[in-house]
Amino acid sequence: MIGDTIRRMRKARKLTLQKVGAATGLSPGFLSQVEQNQATPSLSSLRKIARALETSVFCLLASESEGSFIVRRGQRKSCRWPNRNVAFELLSPDHHSASIEVVMARLLPGEATSHEPLAHGSAEAQEFCYVLSGEVDLSIGDETYRLAQGDSILFRPGLPHRYSNPGELPSEIIAVMHPPAF
Repeated sequence: MIGDTIRRMRKARKLTLQKVGAATGLSPGFLSQVEQNQATPSLSSLRKIARALETSVFCLLASESEGSFIVRRGQRKSCRWPNRNVAFELLSPDHHSASIEVVMARLLPGEATSHEPLAHGSAEAQEFCYVLSGEVDLSIGDETYRLAQGDSILFRPGLPHRYSNPGELPSEIIAVMHPPAF
C-alpha cells in the first residue's frame, strides 16, 4: 500500500515525520495517518510528499517487484488533478529500479498541468517533451515556448514550469524524465 511505501522511503532517507511535514506543509499527524494507511492523500499532497522524498508520484505508486517490462494500454497507471481536464498516464514500467519515467499528458483547450509553475526533480534531472498532437505552451521561469505537433524540447525540471494548451483542440505530450520525477 502507498503508506507502506512512503514510510519505507522516508526511513531510508533518515527523515522524520516532522522534517517531511516541514518540507510539504502537511502535518506530521496527517503524514502518520497516511503511512498507516488510515488517510488517503490528495494528488496535490502526493506531489508534495514525493518531492520531499526526492522521488515521483508514480514511484510512490510503483510495484515493489520488477514485473513485466511491458505496459499494456489498458493497464497503465493514471492520475488526474481534481477538477481539472488534464490526464496523466505512466507509459513506462513502474519498477522502483527504473531510471527513467515516461508520462503521457492530455490537455483539453485552455487547460494547464498546474495552476502555477512547479519544480520537481533534482538540479541534475532532465525532462524531454515531445508534442504528439495539438499545441502546447511550456512556461519555464519567465520564458514561454510555443510547441506544435512534432516539436520537442529538453530542459531541467528543477526549474518551475508548466504545460498549457493554448489551442482550440486537445493536445497530447510525452514527457521523459531522468531520474523519475513526475
